Amino acid sequence: MKKLLLACLFMIFIVLGGCEKKEPEIIIEDNGYRFSDRLGQMIPVISIEAPNSKVTGNMDNFINTSKPIEVNPLFFQDSSLKTHRLILGFDGVYPLAEMQLTPYIGKKAQTINKISIDISMNGNNYERLYTDVEVKQTQKIDFGSRMVKFIKIVFPADQNRYGLQDLRFTLADGVIVRENKEWTSVFHRYEYWTGADGIYSFNLTDGNDAPGAPTNTTGFIFSDTYVGDVAMYNNLRQSMEIINNSLGYYDHSKSVAEGISFDYPEANGKARSVFLPDAYIGSRGRNLLDGNGLSLSQNKNAKLTNNPEGTMWLTEVSDQMNLTVDLFKSYDLDAIYLWNYNANPDYGVKSFDVAYSEDGQNWTYDASYNLNKALGSHSEAYHLEIPLRNLTARYLRFNITSTYSSEKAGLGKMMIFGDEGRFLFGKVTANSEITEKIGEEVDARLWLQDGIVLNNYLYLFPILIKDEADFFNVFNVSMIKVPIVEESLDYDASIYLSTPLEVNTNDGGKLFFGTGLMNNVLNDGYVYIYGYKDLNGRHLIVARSRPEDFENFNSWTYFNGETFASDINACAPLIEGVSAELSVSYIGEGRFAGKYMLVVMEDTSSGKISYSLSDTPYGNFSDFQPLYETWETNYFNKDVYTYNAKMHPHLSTPDNLFITYNVNSYTVRGGQDGRICYPRVINVISVKK
Repeated sequence: MKKLLLACLFMIFIVLGGCEKKEPEIIIEDNGYRFSDRLGQMIPVISIEAPNSKVTGNMDNFINTSKPIEVNPLFFQDSSLKTHRLILGFDGVYPLAEMQLTPYIGKKAQTINKISIDISMNGNNYERLYTDVEVKQTQKIDFGSRMVKFIKIVFPADQNRYGLQDLRFTLADGVIVRENKEWTSVFHRYEYWTGADGIYSFNLTDGNDAPGAPTNTTGFIFSDTYVGDVAMYNNLRQSMEIINNSLGYYDHSKSVAEGISFDYPEANGKARSVFLPDAYIGSRGRNLLDGNGLSLSQNKNAKLTNNPEGTMWLTEVSDQMNLTVDLFKSYDLDAIYLWNYNANPDYGVKSFDVAYSEDGQNWTYDASYNLNKALGSHSEAYHLEIPLRNLTARYLRFNITSTYSSEKAGLGKMMIFGDEGRFLFGKVTANSEITEKIGEEVDARLWLQDGIVLNNYLYLFPILIKDEADFFNVFNVSMIKVPIVEESLDYDASIYLSTPLEVNTNDGGKLFFGTGLMNNVLNDGYVYIYGYKDLNGRHLIVARSRPEDFENFNSWTYFNGETFASDINACAPLIEGVSAELSVSYIGEGRFAGKYMLVVMEDTSSGKISYSLSDTPYGNFSDFQPLYETWETNYFNKDVYTYNAKMHPHLSTPDNLFITYNVNSYTVRGGQDGRICYPRVINVISVKK
């Protein structure tokens, strides 16, 4: 009997003890709260974890926006680290006004005395905002409108059990950044077009690129593009076939998923790039006026390489060999400088005649000239100066009268200067030229920069890429004029034009234009063409042109820090740290009304998407303001990088901006993953007041 009594008492003790430890279930009733992006609202927390600690309490209840402050605390103990770390996440990046923290005060746990606070935009990289903040009573901690997606609360872990009663976060004035999963998903595809980089977009209805502009059809251009199938079960590409550029369209009358389509030609059942580099490779007459192969561009003191790949003009010797230069308009001419053919000095021109014309029909003979052989060195100075003072012309013609070789003849480079030493660029036409690809030109390709719609044409600014050793290099910025027919790009009818928009400058820098374009005609009558200068960093630069003179580069002017002038070498750096693709857009309404907004990924591939504002298209630009930090680099762990963010104005509204960035991998293994190489879309949404 005694044993039975002891057993009963033991069971009662166990049952009573169990009842004391069991926490009653807390039901949070919906109080009707709904977040609507308004200033001062409580921001919903969508994720919570304490990965190193044992936590007692319902975490879902703790972050429920209907939770009363006085219910459902969390209790922390037994951390595997020296601290407890509570990580909370939002569904986007928010400007935070403050955090209201209510500590637990009661018998079930110790009150937390001090906390440290870390913040992050992407959950990978955290910044310490506060250290050892006292929290013995309910208090509001100022976040100063910092842009935050993840918050980490850190406090000491010892043998005690600690409690936290409540956390709430208040929305500050500013912008909210959210991932646009609908648009991002339409670029994640499993057949035909399966990913690309270098995305730009255009309003093919009427060219209006202002935020909120009505449109029926958006056209997209992409650079390196994967084609073929991706296996859905493991997201691996079934082939690694890449074309160098492709097109896309979005029909605005349909949903995003139904309205998107992609386009590229096929030849013999094999995918082909839309735009080919053929017009820009070989020993063509067009090579003579650009800066490719020169130590300096648009400067008579430049030295010419002896590498003939896309740098010089060469032809078979015949009875008729001539070159015609069209300067687009008549100009007062000052001088011409000529470099003879330098890859093989025996192929140089020996003598020639020069004629000029204002209409291309009636020609006036100027004079005959002899030209010395080049030395064939890697840095050759010009061989002949031709003074042309008091001569006005639009066209120049060079008739070759004798050569050093009976087989081939060519010239190295030509520079034409007008009055006041102004460099003049023109369209060079040779009656014969050798177009054979040599050396690294065999693998040359076009990557597409930005463009603009003018008079039912899309003008694009591709860059010519060639491989050098284990890397690639940019050799040319060109222009392609694509007809728009029934809101579609007639790429087979494209016209390939040359430009002087890649420049080796006198101070050792290098300029590239075409990274971003803005039609500002309604505001000041100009189209603005943005680029960058590489010199101790990457700096924004800008040129402008009247739309009616867009193809005449001699009419373009370049901002030198004070005014727009003709000297491209004098381009002033507007802001440092820009990317190789970017956007500048005029915002007519909303939060940024009357401002010009530059959107970049800082330093091209940092993962930091930022914006800068200016009152004019050419500055002064404000310091960069952070918007978003990409997360893909750590997530995929396959040498992944993100780069080249930009805004797409006509896909935006003034208070909801549409921004893309690219994701890629340094390795073949990474490129095989179909989840990596396609554009990502984010929206920048103004807080409502």
